Amino acid sequence: MSIESPAPSQPGFLKRLVLAGLNILIPLTVGFILAYYVIRELSQTKLWFIQALHYVLPWLFIPLVMLLPLAILLRSRIKTLLLILPLPLFLLTYGELYLPRLPVRTTGDPFVVMTYNVWEGNVQFDQIASEIQTHDPDLLSIHESSPPLVQALENRLADSYPYYRIHPGIGFFSRYPILQSQAFRLGSIYGIPGPWAQHLVVEIEGEEVNIFNVHPPSPPLQGKYILGLPLRLPTSFRTEGFEIAIQEILWRMERVKGPILVIGDLNFTDQEEEYKFLRRTLEDAHRQCGWGMGFSFARFPSTGLALWRIDYVLHSDEFVCLRTKSGDFAGSDHRPVIAELGWRETTD
Repeated sequence: MSIESPAPSQPGFLKRLVLAGLNILIPLTVGFILAYYVIRELSQTKLWFIQALHYVLPWLFIPLVMLLPLAILLRSRIKTLLLILPLPLFLLTYGELYLPRLPVRTTGDPFVVMTYNVWEGNVQFDQIASEIQTHDPDLLSIHESSPPLVQALENRLADSYPYYRIHPGIGFFSRYPILQSQAFRLGSIYGIPGPWAQHLVVEIEGEEVNIFNVHPPSPPLQGKYILGLPLRLPTSFRTEGFEIAIQEILWRMERVKGPILVIGDLNFTDQEEEYKFLRRTLEDAHRQCGWGMGFSFARFPSTGLALWRIDYVLHSDEFVCLRTKSGDFAGSDHRPVIAELGWRETTD
């Protein structure tokens, strides 16, 4: 007498739907990330779509975090392994931002640097001034400043910052004496002068420190409307503006002696080639002593969610970073970036 074994139960509709979605989403997500890294490393020229993806790179990993629990819950080894595959790439790119920081040895008194793009349309002058006073920096750079804002800051901060220099769209306030200052253009593109920047020599602890307060132009993402759709199809990402600006900054850096600070809204992420050019001689304060992604710019300020990091405090080897943090928007689309720096202790 033969006994028929019961047929295996078929998964329900909801489970089949989830499996079908995972079968599509996981290969697409993992494949997209891997393709980005492969193309970026193998390409001999700059590709506009790769440069555009630099800005959203950290967010490309978010779907992996969301899909991984589902793959584990469904006990799918292949899907789980696929989702773990890009993890080493994330660790190579951003892992150091989550490592504990070792104590450093410094000499002299530390000082605080703050860079703040206040946004040219921001009229919340009191909030901006209060945000600055909350963090109480010794050196302050502002960008996209309007004449009314500058006047408000001068009235509110004059006692705290006896030394300052103001130029169109950019300003610098200091508790330390400004020995020299020069305003210059960050190159030109298509015959149009670049934005104003400042080179200041400030005396700190008896040392002359060269400070470059800069705000290179942002790269526009251009596109075309296709078939009457409401969204534009991206067709180019123009980075010539900040490329020329960084070459100007590097050229000027080569011609000065002594400690250097480069501070400001650079309008590119730490994945850009221009960032690597600066890092050949400068340290990134947030990479050195900060924790987490350090996002500073909000594409949609009303959400209060910063999406990528384009504001920097960069310093030469004479300094070490002690701590960094981000402030509140205070009506801007940027969070201020604050770094406490100390003088590196040298061994004879």
